[in-house]
Amino acid sequence: MSEWCLYGDDKREKFERRLEPDSLEGELIRYKEVLGEEFGLKELLALEDLRVKALIAEAINNVPEFLLDQIGKARNSYEFPSLVKELGRIADVMEEVVEGEGE
Repeated sequence: MSEWCLYGDDKREKFERRLEPDSLEGELIRYKEVLGEEFGLKELLALEDLRVKALIAEAINNVPEFLLDQIGKARNSYEFPSLVKELGRIADVMEEVVEGEGE
């Protein structure tokens, strides 16, 4: 099973909890204990910024795997053949519209 199957509301809620004031305050206190009092909110926010950018980079890197996982799920779905037919019909209509505009 792909790790993408584990992502969802739980992951989003976990990220949101980490950004709540109580969570940030606790994290700031822990950093101050390890790095000293000179570590402040500005440094904590810089670390959070780096963490978010790393998560975005990881998500972008995993897009092909995610898409393949979703295609695999769709192929196993009873709705997939009808979806493919409908997409083909939409493509045909769009092609007719484009050809009609070119005349």
